[in-house]
Amino acid sequence: MSLNRRLANEIEFSSSYTISKAIDDASDFNEQPENPYMIRAERALSSNDQRHRFVLSGTFDLPFGDEEETKTPPGVIAKVSGNIEVAPILIIGSGRSINPLTGFDANRSGAFPSSARPLGFGRNSLITPSQLQFDLSVLKFFKIGEHGKLDFVVESLNVLNHTNVVALNQFYGPENSPIPGFTTPNKAGIPRQLQFSIGFEF
Repeated sequence: MSLNRRLANEIEFSSSYTISKAIDDASDFNEQPENPYMIRAERALSSNDQRHRFVLSGTFDLPFGDEEETKTPPGVIAKVSGNIEVAPILIIGSGRSINPLTGFDANRSGAFPSSARPLGFGRNSLITPSQLQFDLSVLKFFKIGEHGKLDFVVESLNVLNHTNVVALNQFYGPENSPIPGFTTPNKAGIPRQLQFSIGFEF
């Protein structure tokens, strides 16, 4: 489901919501069945499954500058605050599936990579926490002559520096001596990043 709308000459936004459910018996070539004679038992949520995903983005042109002559404030203010475009993106999604494993060949099946799961855990039965990311792009341009334009762009990924857990410690260890860190987060998405660029259009 998606919605696109232009509220005014300077404001436009787009939003989308996706609900889905991905099921398979193997999500990649490295995934081995726990019991090669019971492939049906591997049917579960895919590692690529993300049940809910919401994206909201927009572009905002500040109402100052050469292209907004009727609203242009005088003097320095117009030069500093004029011709600026702001583009935020907000992404919210549910967690993804993780496959719990013992970490060794507990079934002595010879499967590699190891496919044995701890007792009581089905395939991909662990779920990472929900995801949230807010990105922001700010562009300021200066007109050069009749057709030229110099762009200065500042982009920030994960502006809020929110920790998005993308992996858990999936290894349980032996039944009689489980690993204490089982299911604890061990990998996160990108931290806050800043990048700058300059472009010239002619």
